[in-house]
Amino acid sequence: MKNKIIYTLFMLGILSCKAQTISLDQLSQCKPTKNCPDYVYLKDTNNRLNKFVGTWKGTYSDGRTYELHFIKKENDGGWFNEKFWDKLIGRVLVKTIDGNTLYNSLNYNDLDAMGGFYFDKELKKYQLYYSGNADCNDKGYVYVSFPDPNNLNQMELVFVQDRDIIASCSNAYKTVMPSGKKIILTKQ
Repeated sequence: MKNKIIYTLFMLGILSCKAQTISLDQLSQCKPTKNCPDYVYLKDTNNRLNKFVGTWKGTYSDGRTYELHFIKKENDGGWFNEKFWDKLIGRVLVKTIDGNTLYNSLNYNDLDAMGGFYFDKELKKYQLYYSGNADCNDKGYVYVSFPDPNNLNQMELVFVQDRDIIASCSNAYKTVMPSGKKIILTKQ
């Protein structure tokens, strides 16, 4: 009887391990709140994140320059190490038209830098979370994609600001990344 219990527990362990790793592709096809398989490891099985890795530079219409550095983290631990995933980590340097640094996260640790989540259903846009100046609601989601899938040297970035109510910032404050506007970046 004791051997049957051990064998049953062993088989349950093997079966549950197989269901614990899913791909970024699989997650993109389900809604995060329902119809998603439970997982412990979200893996970039098709290396979709690799094309974003590197240094990217671009200029917005008001003259601000943007420099983004993306690295790929594999098997990165989540809250309390319950979930692990492959994701992009992004660091940003933004300068004004006259060369003054407006924002610099190049030396931030991985937890404070922009952290990636997942792809959209079409596997074209990748979502990251950015927080520049949370007191002024300069935080939200950054979406990166390639406008021309045949040209992986031109990337598009769009920032969508959180919908929080802020009482402590002046009306003249502009977010570091313009909300809802495209910035085209070139791979360096």
